[in-house]
Amino acid sequence: MVRPMAELLVMAEVETPHLVLREIEREDADELAAFMTQPRYQRHIAHRLRDGTMVQDFVRRQVAARNDSRRHVFHLAAEEKMSGDVVGEGFVINHGNGSFEIGWGVHPAMWAMGLGTEIGRAVLAVAFERLKAQNVWSKVMDGNTASAKLARRIGMKHLTSHQDHPTSPGQRGQVHVFGMSVSDYYDLPY
Repeated sequence: MVRPMAELLVMAEVETPHLVLREIEREDADELAAFMTQPRYQRHIAHRLRDGTMVQDFVRRQVAARNDSRRHVFHLAAEEKMSGDVVGEGFVINHGNGSFEIGWGVHPAMWAMGLGTEIGRAVLAVAFERLKAQNVWSKVMDGNTASAKLARRIGMKHLTSHQDHPTSPGQRGQVHVFGMSVSDYYDLPY
């Protein structure tokens, strides 16, 4: 059972060198749709939002969930500091018993600029420092070498692989699981 996170109904902003990660707002739907609906972005994501309406519904649900004391998902928009544009996203999911899943995504036009690493480090910090995770893990689809490298870059280690995991609607494939314990997190170099 996932325990309520009532004391954290709204997540405080997290700043990185180039981004501000904050809770998704209704006004973010169009900027999120601009990249979340792109085939290049969806290539390595199991839950795909096909169009702007689906993104708006997703954003509406995320905003509404903030008022629920049973909340266990924190979805963050990654806003570029210079432009104020939402150029990525990240999430933290409480699976109970101190186990949290994290994930990240960046607008394809901004790939290979280090923003995914900033988002990955930020959601890792949110899980361990704010939500008191004991262990954190992330799923990376086979073939997503950029996310596998990112997971290792932020200190996660490959734990296992699943051969028959849902990878998109009606499709199954190999998924790699990367993880880190709280003691490993606090032993990371600065």
